Amino acid sequence: MLEAASAVASTPVSVLPAGGFSASGDLSLKKGSIPVSCKTTFDGEVGSSGHITVTAVHFGGFNPLCKSIKALGLPWQGQVDHPGQLTVEDMQVKVRVPLLGGVCGPGPVTLAWTNDNAGATFDAVTLGPDCAMDGTMITTPPVQIRPSQHSPEAG
Repeated sequence: MLEAASAVASTPVSVLPAGGFSASGDLSLKKGSIPVSCKTTFDGEVGSSGHITVTAVHFGGFNPLCKSIKALGLPWQGQVDHPGQLTVEDMQVKVRVPLLGGVCGPGPVTLAWTNDNAGATFDAVTLGPDCAMDGTMITTPPVQIRPSQHSPEAG
């Protein structure tokens, strides 16, 4: 299985624009049996070849439980696996709620990518021991991920 992951991760891609980004949207996080939906923003950098660094995560919104969620172990590292998928290797969050709170992760989280809306989708993504996430984060500026072109183009 590791060989398959390595083969997928080695798919050459180009990311435009490279540099700083924010990815924002509604993220539904479930810790154990407690679901909470928060306005969430991931800030970071993406390299032109698909290396990702998440440097800050902000959880907010009307639900007061959102203030109890905190990103741990930043910066998180990741990569674009291929034009339709990216992986954050070491995502970790702490839910600070009496009795039912705790830490989720660290662990890899795989997200679906869509160029149509320049967004990453958490689709029933799990993060051990007992967390799940759903939601779509839209990037600003709009990021596009394409297969790398090996032949030089005349400009």
